[in-house]
Amino acid sequence: MEIPGKVGWPVVGDKSVEFYRDPLKFLSKRMEDTKSKVFTARFLNKATVFVCSNDAVTDVLNDNENALELGYESFMGQIYGHNLLFTSNDFSQEFRKTLGLLFAADTLDSYSVIITKILDKKIPNVSHREPVCPYKMFKEIFTEMCLSLFLGLDFAESEEIAQTIVELTITHWHGIIAVPLEIKIPGVKKSSTYSKALEAKTRLLDVIANQRQKVQSGFADKMQKVTGMDDTNLNNHLLLFTSAIVPKVLASICTSFCVEIGQPEMTFYQNVAKADPTVLDNLLLECQRLFPPLLGGRRLAKKSCLVGGYTIPKDYAVVYMTHPAQRDSTVFVEPDMFIPQRWNNNLELREKLFVFGKGRRGCVGEQLAWLILTSTLNSLINHYTWDVSPSQDMTCKYIPVRRPRKDIMAMLKPRSTTPIDCGGEEGGDCKEDQNYNTVNKG
Repeated sequence: MEIPGKVGWPVVGDKSVEFYRDPLKFLSKRMEDTKSKVFTARFLNKATVFVCSNDAVTDVLNDNENALELGYESFMGQIYGHNLLFTSNDFSQEFRKTLGLLFAADTLDSYSVIITKILDKKIPNVSHREPVCPYKMFKEIFTEMCLSLFLGLDFAESEEIAQTIVELTITHWHGIIAVPLEIKIPGVKKSSTYSKALEAKTRLLDVIANQRQKVQSGFADKMQKVTGMDDTNLNNHLLLFTSAIVPKVLASICTSFCVEIGQPEMTFYQNVAKADPTVLDNLLLECQRLFPPLLGGRRLAKKSCLVGGYTIPKDYAVVYMTHPAQRDSTVFVEPDMFIPQRWNNNLELREKLFVFGKGRRGCVGEQLAWLILTSTLNSLINHYTWDVSPSQDMTCKYIPVRRPRKDIMAMLKPRSTTPIDCGGEEGGDCKEDQNYNTVNKG
């Protein structure tokens, strides 16, 4: 089928500024105008197919025709250097399998020790006398966690170097979201942010190399032994793993979780999740479905291929959109409603989530990320209950990571050591359980 929409003329027909100003409004308007969840437009001054349906996004990520290559290196390669994120040949697939050994289920115990140590230090000391900003709290926790896991950095023993790395990763991150000078977009002014990010990258690589000399064991050592990487490639990958984007993505997910079940009518979920880990999993899955931390991703068609029944022309860009795909009414009943019970014993439905990607390009660290998320939220739920006033500004920014436009504050209350009184006879359901099951039946 012919793809609906208009590619437009170079430069004057580019829609990048409109997209960046309000991406959800841009997508909604184009889908309404074209009556299609797959449409064309000019983006980053290139003919682009936007893919917003769940099935079509699945086609992009599976790429059964091996027709799509990653579209990031042209404007992110300088920021990160060569790494797994930018490779797409057969060698990269073998390399991904090898690297995946470092994140396999049987290796998670070693990471769990570090994760638990940091959470035991951080979570009990969160302020409960005044409102807390969950996004800032989680970002701080996950920054320390990533630097400890991947660089072996102990914040208590190396406070000065830890602060230096944090500041450099922030500068580096700003370069990631800045428009590279070689990409011309109407209405976007050139900035020195990109050059500052490149300087931060150079300094970060030096710090990473020095830290590896100090820590002769740990993740970096295991990674070199497993993959056989040279120092340059190893340092580039450690730069990727410790960049600010990882803590921000994790913080985005946990913030959505806190805000959603901190609403007055939703706080009962906190006690239910404390009592039943499967409920926590369901809540986390539903938050990822409704509020994905990343809007989507980009590919380039190296040859024509079929996506969602449409033929993608060679040399077109393909931008898949996670947010609308995970609210696709052909897949999810009442797609805009928060219904964590939809995940009960539904493994097939999990294949319709794209937060960690899918197929041959799926996130190699997904199991570790899930361990970090569940461990952190379990610790929070075990120590506190919280409330989030709905009168706050709940609007969000979406690029490059979903986060509150203004600080959303939560009021935490330490949990009593007294067990929850379920009432009724021994073995009866708690009130919260009854509420959860009532919603489930609905």
